[in-house]
Amino acid sequence: MLRTIKSLILIAALAGCAAMPWTATRQEALRQEAGYLAGLVKKNKITKVQAADRLDIKRIGLVGQNPYDDEVFAYYRHLAGERDHNRIVPSEAQSLMRKKLAEVRTRYRQDPGKPGKTPVFTNFMMEMYGLPPL
Repeated sequence: MLRTIKSLILIAALAGCAAMPWTATRQEALRQEAGYLAGLVKKNKITKVQAADRLDIKRIGLVGQNPYDDEVFAYYRHLAGERDHNRIVPSEAQSLMRKKLAEVRTRYRQDPGKPGKTPVFTNFMMEMYGLPPL
């Protein structure tokens, strides 16, 4: 409950920010939104896919699109759908997401033509899964 309240306060405080200068601030905003949405999912007010879609809206609003972020998000949303339909259990979804993140990290480090924007969403997901950033 306290986490949800903190999430709402931060979201309200950041709502007027048109440009956020620091990647960490943007990751924090994503973290807060994810926490808020997780609370809605836990209360059965929205599905995991609906939460993912709302997080995507926040992601694009905060950091725009990036090939790495787009790929990671698409997989995240796919796993949310699998969980919504009880095709996989949470531990399996976590394992699959970790594998995807490791795969993306390897490709990112080998990519000589990295996009100009830092993959903020991908780094956010790395953080959520206890992995080092790109």
